[in-house]
Amino acid sequence: MNIAFIDVTSTVSYGGIQTAIWELARALHDQGHKVTVYGGKGSASVNLGERRIDVRTFPFTPRDRFPNFGTRFKKFAERWSFARQAKQKVVAAEHDWIIITKPFDFFWTRLLPKSSKTRIAFMSGGTDFMPFDRFLAKGIGAWLACSHFNAWQISSRYKRYPKTMFNGVDIGRFNPEQKDAELRTTLGVKDGEVLFAFAGRITGWKGLDVAIRALAEPILRTLPVKLLLIGGGSALDELKQLASGLHLSDRVIFQPPVTHEQLPRYYASADAGIFPSIGDEAFGITIAEAMASGIPAVASHNGGIPEVIGNEGSTGILFEIGSVQECANAIAALIADPNKRIQLGRLARQRIVDNFTWGMAAQRMTDTLLKANDFVNSRNNAHGLR
Repeated sequence: MNIAFIDVTSTVSYGGIQTAIWELARALHDQGHKVTVYGGKGSASVNLGERRIDVRTFPFTPRDRFPNFGTRFKKFAERWSFARQAKQKVVAAEHDWIIITKPFDFFWTRLLPKSSKTRIAFMSGGTDFMPFDRFLAKGIGAWLACSHFNAWQISSRYKRYPKTMFNGVDIGRFNPEQKDAELRTTLGVKDGEVLFAFAGRITGWKGLDVAIRALAEPILRTLPVKLLLIGGGSALDELKQLASGLHLSDRVIFQPPVTHEQLPRYYASADAGIFPSIGDEAFGITIAEAMASGIPAVASHNGGIPEVIGNEGSTGILFEIGSVQECANAIAALIADPNKRIQLGRLARQRIVDNFTWGMAAQRMTDTLLKANDFVNSRNNAHGLR
């Protein structure tokens, strides 16, 4: 198939959606499909190796230049400014399928000519709903969700139940072999200290204040534990102030953002991952990456997270959303039992290898697209259409 991804941010910034687009592009290419990625002109670059993936970039107006009529308006306006520049080339390419990742891009269902054979699939990773999206959604030809939880969210909004494809992990890049004792020393982690790591956007809904407050609980106050927070974001200064106010500055390590290529070394060099989100997590790619690195995960029982970690407690520990005490208890349990950490970490990697690779995700995607094609073809045949 001739498949294209359209997302203005794909060549501008780094994050979960961008990771999914590029990893799926690689996997689909390796499975023999022709792949194109359309993005905005930006500085984000991805190593594609020798793959012949067509990357096309176009000018756009960044969201911060639009009037502040709300975040959703600004995101929509940014994407519309990009689409106006890209439309002609997208239409001329005559792709079999265009993959979009946000409801803000649903207008593509009206930009393509009625004569176009190109169909549009929505690959959901959250709930960025917006006004009129239900009307525009009528032009979506295939629906994909990153977890069963996310599929339920999409079904509730659009009355169409997506195929769950799950996100994936590059298990070759994220693996236990990346462990680096020198890195721990550089971070200031001493022998015998247990390191819990998080990587991602440092925003309020990630619930990182729960993890910091947990360190101040009596059960953890004297235990040899440190918290590593990798990334930047709107909550960074607030979290630094919180750590200082609780006299935890020597136990919380704030690491500036690292590239996706550098991240495996950090995860593999930690003893466990910590993911205390208080806002809906549709899947949690960074959680799966930590597990693939051979470490267990401590996370809130939130959204699609249990689908990644599992509810049975064999690869990590789930705790009640926002509960500082339960978070502290989970951390303490892993500190107390090094053998359990090792066992959970081994099983965590195996769970990812067995269920959540990008090759599997790409295959689930193409199976869904082919079934959607078969449905349309059979319907057209029944009506005598070509």
